[in-house]
Amino acid sequence: MTATAAGTGTEAFAARPVAGCAVDAAGVLTVDMELPAGGAAGAVLRLRPAAGARATVVALEPLPGAPGRLRFRLPRERVLAEGHWEVLLEDGGRRSPVAAGLRDLRALVDRPLPAGPGPLAVRVPYADGGGALVVRAWLREGHVEAGPLRLADGALTVWARPVGVAVTAGARVLLRRRGTGGPRHEVPVRVDASGGLRWTVELARLLEEEPPRAAYWDLFLLPSPTAAPVRISRLLDDVAERKRVFVYPHTRVAGQRVFPYYTVDNDLSIEVNAPEAG
Repeated sequence: MTATAAGTGTEAFAARPVAGCAVDAAGVLTVDMELPAGGAAGAVLRLRPAAGARATVVALEPLPGAPGRLRFRLPRERVLAEGHWEVLLEDGGRRSPVAAGLRDLRALVDRPLPAGPGPLAVRVPYADGGGALVVRAWLREGHVEAGPLRLADGALTVWARPVGVAVTAGARVLLRRRGTGGPRHEVPVRVDASGGLRWTVELARLLEEEPPRAAYWDLFLLPSPTAAPVRISRLLDDVAERKRVFVYPHTRVAGQRVFPYYTVDNDLSIEVNAPEAG
């Protein structure tokens, strides 16, 4: 099967092979597609580089497949740097993207929190804006998985669970406004018997600057009085681009709209809008 996707520049439309994929509970990624006309030598993942940086390429391991089909895998042990990895077919030295087909991500939904030493490695396949198959990867030495959020009575309450982070008495959540030398606030954290975390942010604390201004506040856990901050995010499910999917209601505090949101990296933040004119 092929799919047509809009091109850019002088390209109009290009037929692409359609690749299905699956991720199992252990994090093993498998890609399956119809053998394209003319065949293909292999498949790779290519990290979308930052401006001016060289692209990083990781080869996918070939697997036996049905006649006329190609199968590849990326084992759990092959660590991907954090970022967006394009799935590309290789043919005679040329690399071309594939269209995203069926993605079986059931194993990522409601999975238990990872345990044991080592960094947290997450990979979630998705279709980008042009329909190409891309793998979003995260790699965190420590992680705090955000859960339910409650916005009420001028306050935001967050439930979360630590992953690979030792939380001690005196743990706090740090709210840091973006920008050089921006203000910081800390709030206490409650730890329940199962190790879950809960804290409440009085949103008026984020509006103390005069005159009021639009601002973005990022949330971190300080696991102990001397520990480095750990970003609070939501990574452990099947949503690669949470900002476009999870939209929370706002509350009005001192005439300003305030609401939680997830960034393009699925990190938890709070936005404060400047007062509306009139």
